[in-house]
Amino acid sequence: MADLLTMKNASFPIPKYDEWEQEAEKSLKGKPLEKLVTTTYEQLQIKPIYIRSDIETTPEQYPGFPSYVRGTEPDGYMKKPWAVSQAISAKSPKEWNEIATYDIARGQTEIHLILDELGFSITSLGDVETMFSGISLSDYSIRLDAGACSLSVLALFIAYFHKQQLPLDSLRGTIGMDPLSALAIKGELPTSLSTLYDVMADVTRWAKEQLPLIKTIIVHGEPYHHGGANAVQELAFSFATAVEYINECLKRGLTVDEVAERMSFSFAIGADFFMEIAKLRAARAMWSNIIQAFGGSERAQKMSLHARTSYFTKTVYDPYVNMLRASAEAFAAIVGGANSLHVSPFDEAIRPADEFSRRIARNTQLILLEEAHIGKVIDPAGGSYYVETLTAQIAEAAWKLFQQIEAKGGMTKALQAGVVQAEIENIAKLREQNVKMRKERIIGTNVYANVAEPKPNIQSVSSTKDESYDGETMERTGNWLDSAIAFARRRATARGIDAALAMTSPSIAISPVRQWRLSEPFEQLRQAAERHLETHGKRPTVHLINLGAIAHHKARADFMSGFFEAGGFAVVKNDGYMSVDEAIKGALEADGTHYIICGTDESYPEAVPAIAKALKDANPPRNVYVAGKQPLEIETTFIEAGVDGFIHIGSNCYETLVAFMKEMGVALDGAES
Repeated sequence: MADLLTMKNASFPIPKYDEWEQEAEKSLKGKPLEKLVTTTYEQLQIKPIYIRSDIETTPEQYPGFPSYVRGTEPDGYMKKPWAVSQAISAKSPKEWNEIATYDIARGQTEIHLILDELGFSITSLGDVETMFSGISLSDYSIRLDAGACSLSVLALFIAYFHKQQLPLDSLRGTIGMDPLSALAIKGELPTSLSTLYDVMADVTRWAKEQLPLIKTIIVHGEPYHHGGANAVQELAFSFATAVEYINECLKRGLTVDEVAERMSFSFAIGADFFMEIAKLRAARAMWSNIIQAFGGSERAQKMSLHARTSYFTKTVYDPYVNMLRASAEAFAAIVGGANSLHVSPFDEAIRPADEFSRRIARNTQLILLEEAHIGKVIDPAGGSYYVETLTAQIAEAAWKLFQQIEAKGGMTKALQAGVVQAEIENIAKLREQNVKMRKERIIGTNVYANVAEPKPNIQSVSSTKDESYDGETMERTGNWLDSAIAFARRRATARGIDAALAMTSPSIAISPVRQWRLSEPFEQLRQAAERHLETHGKRPTVHLINLGAIAHHKARADFMSGFFEAGGFAVVKNDGYMSVDEAIKGALEADGTHYIICGTDESYPEAVPAIAKALKDANPPRNVYVAGKQPLEIETTFIEAGVDGFIHIGSNCYETLVAFMKEMGVALDGAES
């Protein structure tokens, strides 16, 4: 046995790029090396290998130092790990209290609620008292996403602290508003932007004195991500929003440091692992540059960054795969340096989370922290030639788009003009097309679908709120927050505060950013197939005509099975016909309407025309397709013999399935056929 010390001290020659290039070209068998370069949705060129020279022009960075690309703390998560910040929803304040108490005892470290997804309305001081009964807000940070306006809920929280005789300076975390995010999602606001900016400035000014550990402004990237935007767009639109908030608060007498230090950013983390890591790193660098340009301090340049795993990537069918998706996304968020993280429950697209799905989501973070020890490595992506290069590329591209939005007058005007929506929709359509073509694969949905899977019971995951109000309305006297706190102390309702805001000047309306999930096109086909099964007793069905021995037809037969099962079709198979006559006899006995011939290219010239003619001459005639792309002259011959089309790897799977369903009388819109 070789001496272990000798082996440890042995060195290997450093490989040269030219040597790698030669070996790569050999493996490509004459194809150019450029074949290995890919283009992302951000229109960035990704090389197959990165070397030291790729980052020679990148300034050397250190964790905890401007521009904070490697994190805002020199020791990363060593002293303070990221906050396990799972958003909690429920049907009532009492149920919310029970869930929050249960989850906090099992590893959640930040109390997180999103008003628009809460499941009920926080209408009074009594609701707050019920929700936080037995929970010490002084012991946990809070992340409360108030939507377009935080005035009423913040006033109720302050009234609650006063009643409990708790010091306000012990409340830490975020109770924030983001009116432009709400506008992008809903297309309208409860009141004018001018009024909301007045509230934002008043709340921020008041918090500076009374709530020193609370951030009051949230900037969300999720509305753009969940609309299909790429990483560059998500950053550019988020920072255009942040700059508008800064400018509006400066107009109202605040300083850049007072505003910037009260901001928290929230980004969705998608499926492109390295892109998402680089996105968060680029975000910190961009924010540092923006605040520096405003004349802000180094402290104000430090970004507070919350992340949530993507809703856009989650599926209704085969939902347990969502656990794997969320795990990879959570990993990327932590490597990218998020300060807090929400991991979406695997059933997020189906129903409100239950105890099991909440536990799996929470434990995903705890495993990364306690077992994978991700927090014990400071900026694990730092120094990676690929990640550092990608970070710089994203930052540069996002900065250019950000400047274009600024040149159009800022984020509000860009939304009103439809510029933001059009930019996102361009990428969304490309993503949608790639999913339909199965170039972008979604396991369990457009590939490897399981038609035997039980039909999911889809339930609404958003709250239904009664916005009607005819009670006492708050009167504003000076500062918006002071008026709201005084009103809340009288045990008045949040709706009275909201009503006072609604009485101000009218809001604006825009075309909202379409919120969708990548798997929706195929989910709609699956649902149509399931409705057809319920009403007609069978799924839409295709029959395979497999030619020859298994080895001769299996590859194409398997491809066809996966192709049609993605739409919820039943696929009738056979072990292979050994003659054309046998194939015709078997097909006619099957009594179907749509047939796919699967075999070798060599078997097709003899078999396809004969089978197609026989099936077309039958009463009623059958629809006949051929598996695999053929040369043009052969396709022409087959079409003349009666073949209806050809299905292959280049076919648009979604459009083919839609065409088949229409021919079979399957109702795609839920109406009876």
